[in-house]
Amino acid sequence: MRYGIVLVLFCLLVALMFRVSKPLPELNDDLRFLPKAEYVGYLSLGQKVTASSLIWIQGVIKLGESNLTGKEFNYLGYMADISTQLDSLFYTPYYFIGGVVPISATDTSDFPVMRRATRVYPEDWRLALYFAIRLANGPTHNNAEAATLMARYAESPDTTMPPYIRTIHETFALGAMQTEIALTTILEDSMNPQYQAFRGNLIAKTLRVLGHYTLSPKDPDREAISEIINNVIDRKLDPNIAYRQLLAMKKEPNS
Repeated sequence: MRYGIVLVLFCLLVALMFRVSKPLPELNDDLRFLPKAEYVGYLSLGQKVTASSLIWIQGVIKLGESNLTGKEFNYLGYMADISTQLDSLFYTPYYFIGGVVPISATDTSDFPVMRRATRVYPEDWRLALYFAIRLANGPTHNNAEAATLMARYAESPDTTMPPYIRTIHETFALGAMQTEIALTTILEDSMNPQYQAFRGNLIAKTLRVLGHYTLSPKDPDREAISEIINNVIDRKLDPNIAYRQLLAMKKEPNS
């Protein structure tokens, strides 16, 4: 009975905080107020874990309502941030946000949540991968941070980790390099006999560096780039000549 009374009082306090908090600007849905985590923590009477769960459930409910009504709901990231500030060990918001936020979303309210996730669960490569892909391919195009984030798993003792996770940081690092440096690195790898069997990967990296990765397999430019790399691997083309040819094929961002 005593616990029930405390829980009811707590719910009333949370509702009050939603009522008295300052409104967020330019909200187009019925979520008009978001309380600050420190205010909720203070008024939770020591029940921060419960408060975290209630706020997250409210966010998921709002998201579900938006799917049913067609109304846009863009504030799940903010609610996940509040929830995980109150309880940083609450795993569900991290995994959910990492999985559902579109890679190209311009709203970056999920970034603080996922940075917290990688700090609290540094051994969880899935959370890190979610965030790294978002960093590299989202609005910030931050390949450097993505590479640093994933580099920690290169020597991980986790035997359940797929092999590509140990080397994926190299792909992000290539995206962070200047085109000239990246091409030089790829051509050096192409001359390495140990990489003879990985020509498909080297071609894919070259296409990505030159901005041609979205081309269809039969596109003339893609075929030309593939031929150059294959010729370097097979020692049929001088890498210096290949470098000049490839650099001339770089696609400008707006072209």
